[in-house]
Amino acid sequence: MRKIRYFSYTRPLVAMFTDLTFMKIISGLLLLLIIGCSDNKSKVDNKHKSDNQTLDFGSFTIMTPISWTKIKAQGADSYVGRIAIDNIDTLDFDLGWYSNTLTEPEPQIIERSMLKNMDVLDTTQFIIVDSRKGIDPDKYKKNNVSWDTIDGRKAKIVFPRQSGVGTTGIYIDSLWQAGSDIDRFNLYGDNLKPANKKLFLEALRTLKFHKTK
Repeated sequence: MRKIRYFSYTRPLVAMFTDLTFMKIISGLLLLLIIGCSDNKSKVDNKHKSDNQTLDFGSFTIMTPISWTKIKAQGADSYVGRIAIDNIDTLDFDLGWYSNTLTEPEPQIIERSMLKNMDVLDTTQFIIVDSRKGIDPDKYKKNNVSWDTIDGRKAKIVFPRQSGVGTTGIYIDSLWQAGSDIDRFNLYGDNLKPANKKLFLEALRTLKFHKTK
């Protein structure tokens, strides 16, 4: 009589069940991780929003840290004002026909031998060298300049080569037609502390302009 062999499928079935259970556990952990990361990002975003404010100056708005405050100023032929960053650093803005372009003046370089012929007591405004031969004036400038687009407008961004020494700001050559000329705009601060310079460079990218009557 022929013997019939019986095969046991118990081990493969157990292994399959174990693999499926393991995959479900891993999937569940990954889902919890994704939800947790999303929740943390939401909390960070909400905290970031709560730490900032929108300062509205009528013709423009800017998002800044909540501690920054508006200061009124009086202009003769343009719209001017100020923003206090803290009790030391302050920003100034000018919106009108004659807004300063924030172009840095050429450094005044003189040879040491010329000092005896000059009736000047304060020489701190000069760059004093032994010889002007081979001197590149750009080497002595305080600021760097870059170009970007802010609120759809071409903007000149100025920032110091050495933090704490120089000008940080933005100049826009053309906002809109105003009478027979074009309104221009600048917003800048001088010798800002490094932390304030960083915050200001971030804030100026949130500028939004609104032409008022």
